[in-house]
Amino acid sequence: RSAVPPAAVDLVPSQATQVMTAERQALETRRRSGGQWFYWIAGLSLINTVLAVSGQTWRFILGLGITQLVQELGQQGATANMTAGFIGLAVIGLFVFFGQRAVLGYRWAFVVGMVLYALDGVIFLLIQDWPGVGFHAFALVMIQRGYSAARQLPPPNA
Repeated sequence: RSAVPPAAVDLVPSQATQVMTAERQALETRRRSGGQWFYWIAGLSLINTVLAVSGQTWRFILGLGITQLVQELGQQGATANMTAGFIGLAVIGLFVFFGQRAVLGYRWAFVVGMVLYALDGVIFLLIQDWPGVGFHAFALVMIQRGYSAARQLPPPNA
């Protein structure tokens, strides 16, 4: 016979399960939070695009540089402005897609999204827009934290 009471035997696996569940939930929360940064990027860029197409001159510094660059090039006339708006919306849609896939745990979405966002940050670096560079760096760190969590979780199809 065992000297350990049955209630104590049951307690250990239960506690281990609770710890594993809590760790998994923390990782899933961090993954989701990192992936949601793509939504923030897309949302602020959408606001900037709407402002540009409607003729406003102010912008959020936190949007995509490529959409702002395309909008500047679109100042050639009404047709160019609408084309710039459509291109901007396509890029924004791409970042929404990355966000949706990343939140679900697709690691490739984090990687491709981070690479494209880092390249977008080069635009701000070239024009020496330091707040834009800083925001890109901060957002990349936050997205990378989500990616790191996603790597510790099973893939979404598993």
